[in-house]
Amino acid sequence: MYKRAVPEIGNTAGQPASLVGRAVVLTRHGGSEALELRQWETPPPEPRQVRLRVEAAGISFADLLVCQGLHPERRPTPHVPGWDVVGIVESVGSEIRHVRVGQRIACLSIVGGWAEHAVVPGEWVVPVPATVTPTLAVCLVMDYVVAYQMLTRSTSIKTGDTVLLQGAGGGVGTAFMQIARQLGVRVLGTDRAAKRAHIEAEGGVLIDFEHEDVPTRCRELTDGRGVAYGYDGIGATATASLRTLHPGGRLVWFGMVTLLSRGERHRRGSAWTAWKLALAFAANLLPGGKRTSLYSIQTLARRHPEWYREDLAALMAMLAEGKLSPRIANVRTLEQVPSALGDLAGRGPPGKQVIAVGPQ
Repeated sequence: MYKRAVPEIGNTAGQPASLVGRAVVLTRHGGSEALELRQWETPPPEPRQVRLRVEAAGISFADLLVCQGLHPERRPTPHVPGWDVVGIVESVGSEIRHVRVGQRIACLSIVGGWAEHAVVPGEWVVPVPATVTPTLAVCLVMDYVVAYQMLTRSTSIKTGDTVLLQGAGGGVGTAFMQIARQLGVRVLGTDRAAKRAHIEAEGGVLIDFEHEDVPTRCRELTDGRGVAYGYDGIGATATASLRTLHPGGRLVWFGMVTLLSRGERHRRGSAWTAWKLALAFAANLLPGGKRTSLYSIQTLARRHPEWYREDLAALMAMLAEGKLSPRIANVRTLEQVPSALGDLAGRGPPGKQVIAVGPQ
């Protein structure tokens, strides 16, 4: 999708030209030291694509994994990372009918978001309400859709249910607690004690995993029953998450934090994560027992693009109505992306890391 910049870009009559602008480029697989701000060429959109002038992009743990070459969506280098974008439509492919040039849209990009221009799949494009700013809108594109779909499509959640969320202090965790509160669902969220105020402000109940046994605490908080569902974005905690469920409960695995240590590949952690996940999925073979399933935003979006559009549009409406309040940890420039990636790998503030690319 992306190529190296060239000194001059030609144009064919009637066709949009390639554009050259600034982008954060992953020059090799690695950490922040492998990122470089440079000029980059963005080609014209293909028939089912849309090209944007990017206004805001997100930084997520998935980007960390892609940069390290550990994510299923990793790309050969050099390439421009960036899973989620908001911007103004600059040109559209020949088969695109549902958006127009000049319209502000949001989209799951998977690759290419950390740039002044990006080409995105047209089937995942959703208009942004006029009252919603780009930096707030981009928070929904990945984190809130992940949370919303896990609660409404991966599980049959009911009002009054109590659920466990492993890793509640980040962008997805914040989104999850806000949406769960709208649905009348109680969230027991694991994190460090420093995140207590944030988690409680979002309606969750903190379980301090450094000082409390998570399965024991879950049973105490549910009068011995266990939780209805568990959502695990950590990885190596999968078997502990299974022990928090009541009989017949279900665990949704959606993340692999323990593959990395401080943003770098952690080989022992990777092996331990793989082992724990294997044990969790093996429990599916036991009759009448607890079940583990995998949630992947890109897999579901490719299989059911209409679900992605419907869910992101519903979340945009909730944001415009004041029912959601995305927590932005930091707003960065393109120049600051390498340091932001380092903060994400450490113990940064709760919420979403956002890049402001163009005028807001």
